[in-house]
Amino acid sequence: MSSFFYGRLAFGNLKKNGRLYLPYILAAVGIGAMYYIMVALTGDEGIEKMPGAGDLKMIMGLGCGVILIFAVIFLFYTNSFLMKRRKKEFGLFHILGMEKKHIGRMMFWETCMVGLISIAGGLAGGILLYKLVVLVLLRITGLEVPFGFTVSKAGIANVAVCFAVVFGMTLVYNLFQVQKANAIELLHSASQGEREPRTRWILAILGILALGLGYGIAIVTENPVEALLLFFVAVILVVIGTYFLFTAASIAVLKIMRKNKKYFYRTKHFISVSGMIYRMKQNAVGLANICILSTMVLVMVSGTVALYAGVDDIINNRYPKDISFTGYGNMSEEEKASLKGMFQQAAEETGLAVEDSVEYTALSISAWKSGENMQIQKPGTITPEGKLVILELITLEEYNRLSGQQQELAEDEILVSVRQGAEGDAAYCINGRNFRIKEYLKDLALEGLDSNVVYDGYFLVVRDTQVMEELNEMQREVYGDVASTADYCVYADLSGTEEQIKECAGRMDELIEAYNQQRAEEEHLSVRLNVREEQRDGFMIFCGGFLFLGIFLGFVFLMATVLIIYYKQISEGYEDKERFEIMQKVGMSPREVKAAIHSQILKVFFLPLVMACVHLTMAFPMMNRLLLMFNMKNPGLFAVCTVSVVGVFAVIYGIVFGITARAYYRIVGEKR
Repeated sequence: MSSFFYGRLAFGNLKKNGRLYLPYILAAVGIGAMYYIMVALTGDEGIEKMPGAGDLKMIMGLGCGVILIFAVIFLFYTNSFLMKRRKKEFGLFHILGMEKKHIGRMMFWETCMVGLISIAGGLAGGILLYKLVVLVLLRITGLEVPFGFTVSKAGIANVAVCFAVVFGMTLVYNLFQVQKANAIELLHSASQGEREPRTRWILAILGILALGLGYGIAIVTENPVEALLLFFVAVILVVIGTYFLFTAASIAVLKIMRKNKKYFYRTKHFISVSGMIYRMKQNAVGLANICILSTMVLVMVSGTVALYAGVDDIINNRYPKDISFTGYGNMSEEEKASLKGMFQQAAEETGLAVEDSVEYTALSISAWKSGENMQIQKPGTITPEGKLVILELITLEEYNRLSGQQQELAEDEILVSVRQGAEGDAAYCINGRNFRIKEYLKDLALEGLDSNVVYDGYFLVVRDTQVMEELNEMQREVYGDVASTADYCVYADLSGTEEQIKECAGRMDELIEAYNQQRAEEEHLSVRLNVREEQRDGFMIFCGGFLFLGIFLGFVFLMATVLIIYYKQISEGYEDKERFEIMQKVGMSPREVKAAIHSQILKVFFLPLVMACVHLTMAFPMMNRLLLMFNMKNPGLFAVCTVSVVGVFAVIYGIVFGITARAYYRIVGEKR
């Protein structure tokens, strides 16, 4: 036979099975377009010249990897649905005299056609949508929109090569499936798995344990760094638990429902429960996939939306004043006065007035706390006892000046303010030096000292600079060259516009540079200068990039969820068609058939959504702690964003339910 015959036959097969292949091709086109857009964004010359390009490039590169891995898994998974429906057709070809090598040639042409359409469509869609996506990204991040239209050669090459390889892998897999099966197995493959599955209690118990352990990690873990490290462990446990529960526990629940005679012996429940029991073995993986993909959408989108919506809160926590600067290196009083004078000069020269300012000197020390004992030591030398904490020290003179109080302390007394950690200790012993806690402060509010959200924080007010220097010497002996210094911090609000404040910061940089040029290198001032609006712009780019990636990948996973649901309903529709025809022949009315179908779909369809919401609820505490690493301390805002995202997703899910339910009913109701 000529190759054109196989090509025509392949085209006819695809056309005949359009209901199956069209969604598959559209999904492949969509993923290809998104992958092209991500690759193009990472190499866009216009974006590379913009501020914050490094963060955006890193985020888009992460997106490229996720989409490519997902494309391989997703296309293989949906291909399995197609093969299940096509095996009967291939078996019929084989019985009619077609050899397996001929079937293989036909499958080769089918794969070539599907792959070519998918790759070409993906590239066309990606190129056409690229500019729109760039506009959305730049709008979210607040960057200027460049003119011009570009086509990424790297994006075209990546999509063509990667997707050609993926389709080639699916072809090899399909050929192997056909080659190892005989004609009878191919003909009856669509009806396999109809035996009643056994209840696997061990698997169900393991699923409950895995899920409980994953939930426990998410709820109990308090430290944000530990939460970041354990997040993926919790995710893996929840994924395993989800698969085990849907595979084993769902069968057990259905059998319990069957034993409830009042519930089971009703027409719609009898048909739906009995049908689901026999098919749950093959349904379980699909339902678990829908649940996990739904959870991924909810977690990613709610987290990134909350991060973006909380940018102002984050910036205000980190930079409470218009401008701030920190002098490092145990500055002398003369150097502090010089630095403050430069600030006043820069403000006057730019026509600004200092409206409100706070200044103080603080020493930050890391230590290991176990009860009342605090040990300053290098990790790795001796196994530390207790938890790593941050001690922030200021003198009593500084505290009285800032608070307007007139506290007094003995040499061995301290005042303590606990930001994160436990109160209740009567004293602290720091490397053998004993301090009695005179009072726990509730009113210590110093700009900038609340930026630590990773470790427990204890702010200590010591009697004088002599005590502070004693503690400073302790940590210098331990940490050597990497020991922290007593830093001089100034935070101020200025009258004027954002541009004037930025101009003031630039002028101050010039004055500091001129000051250092007149002094010896070892006497140079080491100063970090921050303007709140500049930091806000940079953080907006970072958070906007994550929001874009979250929505982008969320859309990819949502598309996958919809397609899996569609194929699941179509496959079950063809499998249930004969069963419902028999039931109608023995007296079941069309209305009863529709009620039974509705009951069955409702049970199966919304179970993954309910489970995804449970996963999200359990993950909320851990996600909240992860957001703390960005200085987002607004769990209320995060809760509102999460509920809103769940609401939107539930509406979309419900629309998909309506569409697929009608498709299922049309298949079941079709006349032979």
